[in-house]
Amino acid sequence: MEKMQIDSFVSEERTHDGIVIPTLCHGDVIEQIKLGNEDISACDGLVTENKSLSLGVTTADCAPICFGDGTKIGIAHIGWRGLCLGLIEKMCTEFDTEKLEVFVGPHLHSFEVQKDFCYEAIVGKFGEDFFTLENGKITFRFKDALVSLLPINTIFDGRNTEEDTSLPSHRRNKTNERIVTVVEFKK
Repeated sequence: MEKMQIDSFVSEERTHDGIVIPTLCHGDVIEQIKLGNEDISACDGLVTENKSLSLGVTTADCAPICFGDGTKIGIAHIGWRGLCLGLIEKMCTEFDTEKLEVFVGPHLHSFEVQKDFCYEAIVGKFGEDFFTLENGKITFRFKDALVSLLPINTIFDGRNTEEDTSLPSHRRNKTNERIVTVVEFKK
């Protein structure tokens, strides 16, 4: 990535010195970060122009998505709720689309759903496009839905938290560990 630097690591800690990490709400709230001391107690997206700040999110199946256009960087925690609420689209409007670079970190590529509120929310956003029915089980192809909303030049980390046991997965084993993904301006 030409304009931004990205790092991921596994941790049980929820705070890391020098990295602005929000308390996630699994929604569509984006906070503009100017100094790094803003109230980020309930948001899933961060954007800054401050070149001295590092932005991060924690995940354990949801997708960490990093954005940069040379002037701003941003990061979003995208689960099925944020996906259905339009958080990806909202994040993209924060950046110059001509210069936008996007990176998606390790995440759960697909998962089983029931015909409940999750299913209804996804159908409301995408229709039946990203569902597979096999042996009576409904699988939501989360990665395919992400691809459909992100720029064509998006770079994906190919790791799947369900299959890669070196990564934490809440669905696989209810771990307290999280992947911390960090984006900052390239130095």
